[in-house]
Amino acid sequence: MSTQLDTEVTRAVVSERLDHDRLVAAAEGLVPLIRATAREAEIARRPLDEVIDAVSASGLFALMVPESLGGHEADLDTFFEVSLILSRADASMGWLVAFYIEHCYWFCGFPEPFQRELFADRPYVLAPGSLSMAGGSANRVDGGYRLSGTWQWGTGIVHADWVMVGAMNTDENGTPAPQFFAVPRDEVEAVDTWFVAGMCSTGSYDLVIDDVFVPEGRTVDMIGLINGVSASQFHDGPLYRTPLTPILGFASALSVLGAAQGALDEYCAQTKAKIAANVQRAGGVMTNEGKPSVVAAAALTIEAAELLLRDVLRDVMEQRNAAAPDTRSGWLSRMAHAVFMCREAVQDIVSVTGAGGLRLESPIQRALRDITTGSNHIIFDRETRYADHGRTLLDQPIQSFMV
Repeated sequence: MSTQLDTEVTRAVVSERLDHDRLVAAAEGLVPLIRATAREAEIARRPLDEVIDAVSASGLFALMVPESLGGHEADLDTFFEVSLILSRADASMGWLVAFYIEHCYWFCGFPEPFQRELFADRPYVLAPGSLSMAGGSANRVDGGYRLSGTWQWGTGIVHADWVMVGAMNTDENGTPAPQFFAVPRDEVEAVDTWFVAGMCSTGSYDLVIDDVFVPEGRTVDMIGLINGVSASQFHDGPLYRTPLTPILGFASALSVLGAAQGALDEYCAQTKAKIAANVQRAGGVMTNEGKPSVVAAAALTIEAAELLLRDVLRDVMEQRNAAAPDTRSGWLSRMAHAVFMCREAVQDIVSVTGAGGLRLESPIQRALRDITTGSNHIIFDRETRYADHGRTLLDQPIQSFMV
């Protein structure tokens, strides 16, 4: 039985709760700004302050935060649409916003008093989160832990309030156990190592923590989060019974799908303009511009990838943490497959753009770079995902615990 947080004590002073349609409309309202500033942010190698301010004002960061804590308590279908809309405009910003949103979901599994502390002033927290258990070490001391290490891929650190990192702990039996630790931003050093080919404007710097004390109340068992049981201790909504990894998978995959859809739209717009110009110059004769069979195959592949992800979405929302591990593994395998479908489709689109499509300022070229980078996220490790899916097909046990 869930122990609900006291609404009167914990609700932050915020605007009214937004439903699915209004959150989707808020995302659509951000598209012009995100699209117009995408190249500037890419050159800056970090998210722009004006974009983060605009997303904050829109209310989207509180999408997954429980209503009892002042948030909108929207479900995965809303998260899906919002992330996809933003990612069509710019994959980096779609990625960043999606990660900020779902990291608030992670915090909903931390101890109850800490949740009240986090959301006391506003109904969201901006925080990077690292799943890597190898980045550092946590040594148990009186009242908590001493935490040290360096973690990569700190997406969101530029505007962060808090930081979440993983490290191995030992339980009461001396058995190694993965755990998440929450640390205030001012106790974390951000090291700018973000010199990458794609997803440049996420500003995903390294995170360095040097012998910082973390109270016991700012930690949570990683396995509980992964299995979708930590947050359900405190919050009754179906969202809080959802395993962590498919949420992370959607946050990453929708950025790739959105980038692919954006690249396709941009290619079609550019090619239609070329065709119109050629028709006018040639006196009414339309030339065979744009390799239509190539772009048609790419469009169908991207459409199939979206349908695959939407099918996984329906399945996750129906089963939540009642799904068996092999079912959850299958969700992630299908997500990974959709991501690689998008990557191959955009590679084909780029192959028929001509030399102009190779310019760094081209939205199509940026989409290719972002997709290539995003598809390398560990959640989509193709060999691991496909191997486990094959084991399931052959009635063999899966090997990855990250499901």
